[in-house]
Amino acid sequence: MNALKELKRAAIGWLDIIANRPGGAERFNRSGRGLANAVGFYFFMVLFTILVQGVSISFPSYDQIFLGAVVNGLPLLGVALVIFATVRLLRLEIVTNALLVPAVYALAFLLLIGLPLSLFFGNMFANAMLGALGYMLYRAARDIAKLRIGVSIAFAVLAIAVLVALPIGLYMLTVPAIPAG
Repeated sequence: MNALKELKRAAIGWLDIIANRPGGAERFNRSGRGLANAVGFYFFMVLFTILVQGVSISFPSYDQIFLGAVVNGLPLLGVALVIFATVRLLRLEIVTNALLVPAVYALAFLLLIGLPLSLFFGNMFANAMLGALGYMLYRAARDIAKLRIGVSIAFAVLAIAVLVALPIGLYMLTVPAIPAG
């Protein structure tokens, strides 16, 4: 299948899932190739975002682009770990890719939506974007994994908590310790 057709199907699938229309979950390609396309689109959006935001100041160096891609890969890893743990601990009847592919597309689409918002309004809508991602993950848990309402809410809250804690953890690792005195 063509990567652009998969992207279109994923966008329509997310619109169907958000609107609670039937059949949205079946639009995602849950194979390894589908996951590779989703991750590729995510990193394309990361690169595009880094370049567009960097050009407003000065063109970013290769080191800045590489570091930005690595740092922006961590939310992807965090959501993947939450999904993997949820599928394993709850012993769900679905494969991990069934939730992971839509979650990766959700992260990528929010980068696409968040880019013009961040350019014009700064970080004013950062919490709204996290809320939108939380709702999208909740809907994915309800529609794709067929989880109950409470478990779906807990899944979305856990994923958002991991995404919020990642920058704090990175900050704590990179800042030198305060000397005792």
